[in-house]
Order: sequence, then structure tokens, then C-alpha cells
Amino acid sequence: MSGKYSLPRAVSGKRSVGPSPLFMGALVVWGLPFLGWVALIVIWLSVSSSDPKPETETKTAQTVEETQAVNDAPSAGTEESSGATSQTEPVEGAPSDVAEQPAPSATPGVIAAAPYNFQGAKSQLGLKMENACNTGILVDPSTRKVLWAKGADRAVPIASMTKMMTLLLVEEAIAEGKIKRDTVIPVTEAAYRIGGSQVWLDPRESFPLNELLKAIAIKSANDAAFLVGEYLGEGDIDVFVARMNARARELNMTHTSFYDAHGLGDKQKRSNLASAHDMVLLAERLLNYKEVVKLASTRMDTFRNGKMELKNHNDLVFQRVEGVDGLKTGYTDASGYCVTFTCVRGGRRLIGCVTGFRRSKDRNTFCRALLDWGYSQPRE
Repeated sequence: MSGKYSLPRAVSGKRSVGPSPLFMGALVVWGLPFLGWVALIVIWLSVSSSDPKPETETKTAQTVEETQAVNDAPSAGTEESSGATSQTEPVEGAPSDVAEQPAPSATPGVIAAAPYNFQGAKSQLGLKMENACNTGILVDPSTRKVLWAKGADRAVPIASMTKMMTLLLVEEAIAEGKIKRDTVIPVTEAAYRIGGSQVWLDPRESFPLNELLKAIAIKSANDAAFLVGEYLGEGDIDVFVARMNARARELNMTHTSFYDAHGLGDKQKRSNLASAHDMVLLAERLLNYKEVVKLASTRMDTFRNGKMELKNHNDLVFQRVEGVDGLKTGYTDASGYCVTFTCVRGGRRLIGCVTGFRRSKDRNTFCRALLDWGYSQPRE
């Protein structure tokens, strides 16, 4: 007998046209359970491979990532968000005795920190043309020592040394994003009418801020200083002058009064006043701005696309007195010849201010002698 399973033949010798009852029974008994097991195995494998995490775990991971992102991001007022340097600048209006650190752009020896110590300062040196000086001071900012002083806290007319404050407010406005160096400023009728040292601005002209700053710092142009101040005052020069006085108070320039942005005098012919001590405080702050030092130490440049020559009014720079890199001269009948000067020799910074000379030659002679004497003194 054959071992193969034989399907039953149809009755009357014909083949069956469908599955036999025996086949169907076997299919039900064995096939369906087998298919069920196969389906269960497939479902189990599918679930195991996806391995979903609980919802709470997913949210926890997201929370950790979000927290890490917040911790890594710069907060308001940090170096990356504010554009400030890694060394912090004091809050506006903070007491002046809070130590400040210079920005990375600061030049050697610049520290705007503790008040200056007048103890031990010389008052009479016997230098050439010293008696022609009305008021003055020489300081070492790294030690906060006053080396020499003569009426250093007496308010006197400062003429174009005024422009130091104008330059400071411009640089601070640039740092705060209120204006850009390539901002084009149209010349106004009021600026056109400013006299004295000037670059002869015309209301038909417009200049980028950078060009006007050259005219202010190198040529000591009154019209350019007025125009920039007027622009930053949103068309009102009095608003800008008010900011000048407010900034002076913040810097503890206690003997300073501003009436205009250039030093020529206002409509009432009032002269801007400051002490030599105050001007040193202002100079310190300005030295934190590389562009100001660059311009103040430039001997010659041009204006109006090379059509006009700019010669530095500071003969200490123009005549290349060793180490002098600024900062600003001034002259009116009321002020006499004056200058705030900055100098670096051998990595040591000295800052000074002298006022009241009747001749620029005498002023320059005394400043050279004063600097030579100052650098001969030991750093304490």
C-alpha cells in the first residue's frame, strides 16, 4: 500500500471539483492554529524592534536639552549679546570709585579706576616756560599718582579741548549701535554758519560720519563738531550739549560746564569750562577707543576725497615728540593755548593737561620738558 496520502475519487469515476471534507477538516485542525502562531510571532517581533520610550522619558530628554540650550546661550548684557568686551564696563551713573577695566582696544597703561592721589605731587619744577602755564596736571594712570599739579581743580576755558567730549559721545553711540561710521550725514544750514577752525561744510554736501570724525580730531573743525552733535541730538544741538554735561557728571568731572559742542562759544558767548584734572579723566575714557587714538595721532590726512588737506593741530604729534599719541589742543582768547596730551614711553602711559599759554610755542616747549621730567620719575 502506498505511503502517500490519496484523495478519494469521485463517485461514478469522475474527479472531484472541490476540496474534500477530509481535507477541509485537516486544514481547520492544523492550518488555522499555525497561522495564528505565525501572526503572533510577527507582531511580537515588530513591537520589540520599535522599542518605544515612555512619554515621560521623552519629555524629560527634551527638557534636559532645552535647559542645556538656555545655559549655553549668552544672556542679555553678556559679551556675545551686547558686543561688550570680556572685561566689564561700569553701569552708567555708577560711583566713580568703582574700579573699571579698559576694553581690549585700550592703549598701554590706561586704567579708569580709583581717584587720583595728589599726595606728594610737585607744584613747581623749574622747567622752561613753566611760569607761562595757567593751570595743569601730569598723572600716571597706572599708579593713580599725580606727579605735578598747578591749579588742577580750577575751572578755566578749554576751547577746542571740548571736542574730546563730542568724540566720546560719538564713540559711545557707535558702540551702542545708535549710529554707524558709514552713516551719511547731510550738512545743515546751522553747521554751515559755524566759524573758526573749519572744513567749510556746505548745505549741498553730505559726508559719512568717519570723514567728519577726521575733520574733528585732526583739523579741529568746529562746523563738523557742530554737525555731528546736532545729528546725535536728533536735530537739536541743545539736546546734545545736555548729554555732554550729563556725561561729565557721570565721569566725576566736577568742575566742567559745556555750552556748545566745539569750544568756540555759544550764542551768548559763554565759554566751556573744565579743570585740568577733569580733562585727564575725560582723556582716560577716550583712550579706550582705538579709532580716537588713531585719528588723534595722525599727522596729516585729507578731506573731500583728497581735495582738502588736514594737518594735525597738535604740534606734539605733528613734530613727533617721542611717544605722544594725542589728544586734543585748543585756543581762544579766553583760554589761551591749551592741550590735553597722552604719551607712552617704554610701556608706561602718562597723561597731562596744560592751559593758558599766550603762545603755542611756549606751550609745546613746556609739554616736552614736562614729559621728559615725568618719565624720569620712578613708578611707585
